[in-house]
Amino acid sequence: MKYFKLNNGNEIPGIGFGCYTITDENVLRDVLIECKKCNYELIDTAYFYDNEDLIGKVLKEENLEDAFQIATKVWPIDFGAENTKKSIERSLKSLNRDYIDIMYLHWPGKDMEESWKVLEDYYEQGVLKNIAVCNFYENHMEYLLKNANVVPQIDQIELHPLLQKNELLDYLKSKDIQPLAWSPIAKADKELFDSEIMIELSKKYNKSIAQIILAWHIARGTVAIPRTSKVSRVSENIDVFDFELTDEDMDKIKTLDINKHTSNSPENEKWLKEIRYGK
Repeated sequence: MKYFKLNNGNEIPGIGFGCYTITDENVLRDVLIECKKCNYELIDTAYFYDNEDLIGKVLKEENLEDAFQIATKVWPIDFGAENTKKSIERSLKSLNRDYIDIMYLHWPGKDMEESWKVLEDYYEQGVLKNIAVCNFYENHMEYLLKNANVVPQIDQIELHPLLQKNELLDYLKSKDIQPLAWSPIAKADKELFDSEIMIELSKKYNKSIAQIILAWHIARGTVAIPRTSKVSRVSENIDVFDFELTDEDMDKIKTLDINKHTSNSPENEKWLKEIRYGK
């Protein structure tokens, strides 16, 4: 495993496991047990994913409560001081924990500065070990930093070879904020997986295209949290530390950037208002 040091001195593993859309208890149990076998150290969820309680239940029943760092998130409908406190306490209860390793603001939105103050308070108490944001671009981060006492440790954003966001990564580096990629393999987008460059690199290293992409994230200094409901993929996704892409490989992958999102974008103001107000 490769680790990245955060701006508060804590460390985060280069590969974690994403739990988005996994709400079947049996599937969740199987993949989390496999995560432990394969030496994963980070599990990423969110209140919005509707599986915090299942994760807490499975980890307790399988004696895995201390096996992983756990990350979760505050959904924008819970922004504002009092609602954010309730959201944090709800997550602590659902996950059966007295602390959370990483707590994110899930998207930028109205009253996010009030919510950030709450995260800072829980961080100072030690209830949250790291506080972070998701889907924040430069303008969102600049606004938050004007009102913040603690610089976020992490910014979790959609990143993959079709959406490389090089300028944003340079900006985060300048602020000593660790980038973390969600949808790191672009939901196996055909435009990416059928590209000659990825097929060529897969053959060159005798690795799957997903493994090539995850190694690319690590080479860029980015944490990745691939999500899968297939036990076989759990072991495959973390088996990326026995080879390194060359500068030439990285240059080839750079040409695949077409600014393509696989989901909603932080630049979609209509979307941001909808998730804030539930409309």
